[in-house]
Amino acid sequence: MKVNLLLNELSKGMWAMSLEGIYFWAPLAQKLRMGEDLKFEFEAGSLLTVFDKNRRIVQPDEDGNYDVPKGSVGVINMVGVLIKYGDYCMHGADDIVKALDFIESNKNFIGAVVYVDGPGGAVTAIPPFQAFGLRRKKPYVALYEQCCSAHLFSVYSFVDYVMAENDLSANIGSLGITISLRNDSKYLENMGIVQHDIYPDESKDKNLAFRLALNGDYEMIKTEMMAPLAIKFQNVAKATRPNLKKDVPGVLTGKTFYTDQAIEYGLTDAVGNLADAMNRVEMLSEMRSL
Repeated sequence: MKVNLLLNELSKGMWAMSLEGIYFWAPLAQKLRMGEDLKFEFEAGSLLTVFDKNRRIVQPDEDGNYDVPKGSVGVINMVGVLIKYGDYCMHGADDIVKALDFIESNKNFIGAVVYVDGPGGAVTAIPPFQAFGLRRKKPYVALYEQCCSAHLFSVYSFVDYVMAENDLSANIGSLGITISLRNDSKYLENMGIVQHDIYPDESKDKNLAFRLALNGDYEMIKTEMMAPLAIKFQNVAKATRPNLKKDVPGVLTGKTFYTDQAIEYGLTDAVGNLADAMNRVEMLSEMRSL
């Protein structure tokens, strides 16, 4: 994997991720940060599947290019932890938005389904989807198993309709921001390493929020760094979900909801399968043409 790109993401520190995602990815992130050699036995799968108007899969040629029939619907995978830059292990926001732009630029596509299954990820992965939302013209439907945190922020930025894949395990929410800091100074001291971070008076505010947080004072990092992002996240949800029940406890403050409540509270529009989602894309496309 391109460790330098992943470490770049990790170094920025700001994540929008559900708790189970943090518990899984944080230990891997720590190992990378400490220089351990991690070997992943998986690779990024197919990002785009093309269906013609009869719902038959269109196969790419040997070079991976598609001859897209008129009336086709694309299905784009947005699966796994969300990062800005992709590699052979996982797709990044750059890869996903490139596929979305391919849908936009090809006149034979009527729109696309975005299949979402992820706990969130890096805050830096969200702006590419926001930018795409400003320039896109075709309809997009999100179909999700899990749509939390950064996935939710990104999806709300550009889709027209949100569908849960089932009413049993599908979940959505965790609308919020988190920062996880690890103070490894005692670990280093036990290894005989004492680190000194020195700032001149002229740079007294440099990294101040993080320095205070490492000493147990979280007020500045919450107020100056986290709260503004959380408010922007809330504003996106309010602006794009007209039926959102904002007063329900947890809806805007990070709770996760399963399908029945997600529909009741306005986080999700309906429950359905891939065929239902593609039919919705077709319906929205016809409405736009009228």
